[in-house]
Amino acid sequence: MMPTASSEVAHIVSSSIAPVFLITGIAAVLSIMTLRYGRVIDRIRTLLRDGPKLYRKEIGADHLTKELLSLYHRAKRLRLTIILEVISICFISASIVVLFLGLSFGIEIPFAAISFFILSLFFLLVGLILFIRDFVMSLECIEHDMNVRSHVDPTDASHPLSKEAPFQRSKH
Repeated sequence: MMPTASSEVAHIVSSSIAPVFLITGIAAVLSIMTLRYGRVIDRIRTLLRDGPKLYRKEIGADHLTKELLSLYHRAKRLRLTIILEVISICFISASIVVLFLGLSFGIEIPFAAISFFILSLFFLLVGLILFIRDFVMSLECIEHDMNVRSHVDPTDASHPLSKEAPFQRSKH
């Protein structure tokens, strides 16, 4: 009788732990998000401390203000993204608990486990979409910065260098 109980416990543990691999993947993405968030916060602090010294007088305070506001909005979006990914992990954990309880004690609540898992995927998806939006915003900030600081418009398709691959030497 003991081997049966042991094999049942092994089955219960393996069945209820399978979603943990999804948590591991989300944790890896979450690590990247928090690093990005930290960089944005560090840049805000640098600009608040040294911004007027970093910008030439001809650029003016307007550009500094625009960059600070842009970074602030990115930080808020990244914070929301991180929160959504943590909520996703919480729902995956809840689905694991429900699966474990169901398999261990014969409590039949499959709808709860499925609902928690679907909610976790929903929050994961929304967080990833917001994370992609942060990448778009960061490129928009760089384009604006290039235009203001060096009078280069990276979106200008008529410029001869814009047709070359990045960092490719001109043959002229």
